[in-house]
Amino acid sequence: MAAQFPRADASAWCRPLFEGTLLSLLVCDPVSQEILDANDGALQQLGCTRAGLLGKHLPDLYDDDGGAGRLSADACRLHAQVCLIAGVGDIVRHAILQCCAINYDGRDAVLVVLQDVTRHVEAEGQLRDIQNELHRAQALALIGNWIWDAASDEHVTSSPEGYRILGFRPDETPVSTAEIYARIHPDDRALAESARERALTDPDYKYDIEFRLVRPDGDVRWLHSVAEVRRDATGRVVKMLGLVQDVTERRRAEDNVRRLAYYDTVTGLPNMNLFEREVDDRLVQLRRGGGRGRGQARLACLIVDLVRFRDVNYALTHLYGDVLLALVADRLAGVVGQAGVVARGDARFPIVLDGADEDEARRWAQNILRALEAPFAIAGISYEIGARVGIALAPLQGLDYHTLLRKADIALYQAAGMARNVAVYVAEDDPHTPDRLSLIGDFRAAIEAGQIQLFCQPKVTMGGGEIVGVEALVRWVHPDKGCIGPETFMPLIESTDLIHVLTQHMLASAVAQCEAWRAQGVRMPIAVNLSARDIAALSLSEHLRDLLEQHGACAGLIGLEMTESSLMQNPAESIAELERLSAMGFRLYIDDFGTGYSSLSYLSRLPVDVIKIDHGFTMQMIDDRRAAAIVKSTVHLAHDLGMGVVAEGVSNARIWDALHALGCDEAQGFYVAAPMPAAQLLDWARGSPYRLAAEHACA
Repeated sequence: MAAQFPRADASAWCRPLFEGTLLSLLVCDPVSQEILDANDGALQQLGCTRAGLLGKHLPDLYDDDGGAGRLSADACRLHAQVCLIAGVGDIVRHAILQCCAINYDGRDAVLVVLQDVTRHVEAEGQLRDIQNELHRAQALALIGNWIWDAASDEHVTSSPEGYRILGFRPDETPVSTAEIYARIHPDDRALAESARERALTDPDYKYDIEFRLVRPDGDVRWLHSVAEVRRDATGRVVKMLGLVQDVTERRRAEDNVRRLAYYDTVTGLPNMNLFEREVDDRLVQLRRGGGRGRGQARLACLIVDLVRFRDVNYALTHLYGDVLLALVADRLAGVVGQAGVVARGDARFPIVLDGADEDEARRWAQNILRALEAPFAIAGISYEIGARVGIALAPLQGLDYHTLLRKADIALYQAAGMARNVAVYVAEDDPHTPDRLSLIGDFRAAIEAGQIQLFCQPKVTMGGGEIVGVEALVRWVHPDKGCIGPETFMPLIESTDLIHVLTQHMLASAVAQCEAWRAQGVRMPIAVNLSARDIAALSLSEHLRDLLEQHGACAGLIGLEMTESSLMQNPAESIAELERLSAMGFRLYIDDFGTGYSSLSYLSRLPVDVIKIDHGFTMQMIDDRRAAAIVKSTVHLAHDLGMGVVAEGVSNARIWDALHALGCDEAQGFYVAAPMPAAQLLDWARGSPYRLAAEHACA
């Protein structure tokens, strides 16, 4: 058995060295592994006395619970092995056993060196724990590290997460730069290559990019990579140290947030936020003298308004309203295509068209209207929706987003007013200019200051030429701007409560003026215009009763003019209110007859005394056969219903004669007299060719 071990020179065995070394030394039998001798270092490390240690066998020192196992006899060769040794106080320590064959007192033996490496093992364990924690943290953060070696042009990583992110297996590294770049999405490859080359050549450049990587299974992931370039003393690039993070979920969340911020969830179209950015980008180019699309330095802004959209919401709920909006959006997007951008704002669809002038914008608008003509299938119902298009042009009508959108919106208003489906913004017809808006802010104060004044336009009988009354008209006599007509401020105040303030002022002025004329011995009826909102307020009769009592006036001298469309907004309540007013003695007129959509059945029920033919028909009746037919039928209809007829817009003798021949009762217009301040009416009347009736009692 002794021949199996390499012989140590007997002269190498030196007792003083054995005893004096700080190493822990044991001498064991090579076959039985019985401990034959031990030095003080071993006794101190193992916490044993010499008597207690000698006679034991080497495997008796192993900690079985630690799983070290026992050494077989033939394992005692020259080698190194870490074992768990039971030390002082049952403390288990890690030790390296180094063995070599020696001659001990003339017999074969094995010298065992016990080297305590507990601290090293614990440090290695802590390092492994830290590394595992780092790997877990990287996995949670989806971050891996990578190293690029300049000499080999290869990438390596010590991070399992790095392997996963890049889509490689650990046994596939190192990976060449070409293999990495082959997996980068084709659309991002140039970006990644450019960033890498710049990082290698520009020491001040910070490598920080995001790109897409296509994994072998086809999954596309967004990666964020940062790196630092290392150079040697000569400045030559040696390596790049980098981190790579999978930011796919973050990018998806950002895309979702962007969709919510910039896209309409119902139609998928850009919302008004994104539309504003798109228009602004184009306007910046226009201001620089360039354009998109075909290169023209111009564009058109359109607003498509669905005029009967709310009927679907009210009849079928908003759920089906959203379905209709999505269907409309599909058709509009199909029409516009790449020629511009379609967006959605409520029941309106703003559109910007690149390079379109007025003629092209009108053609696009007609194409859009044709696309919306076909019925939409909603909840089993075939529904046809009406639409209007307002158009504003850049740079002709503005070079900023809000101005263009406002003017396209005004064009919609103008289209509705002209009963058209398409209109291009016309500045002259815009009632919403800043100057006019500033007037509205001063309107209430202007009433208190006496600037809102009563003007009158006379009405005369066509048979006898007698002045039978006047229509009350409003004028704003502004201290700086002069006399301002109602067309300037009425479109704005009609939608506000100021219309009630104006109506009350005009009624009070009219009643007071009637009483002033009566004091001069003249009976002059005066008619005041009422708006739809005045009638809807349903307090006219009470207000007028108080007003008459205040002035001691007669209701028979006050006329109330209302348009047929205003009466039809709420026919039942309007009829009830008109019956109360009629019973009080007020004379009732339907103004601008023929321009609304009233029902003849309602007309026959209205307690109306007079129908006024709109000036649009009377002024055209000489040259337009259809207008003449409408005037004729209106005169006959009114007389058949027991009503009088007043023709507005009588501007010349030919119209006067034609109306007189038709049997029209009264005329009003510039042929008779232009509107004038109420205080000047009697002076005009006394010098006119018409007769002024004398005062007599009224009910």
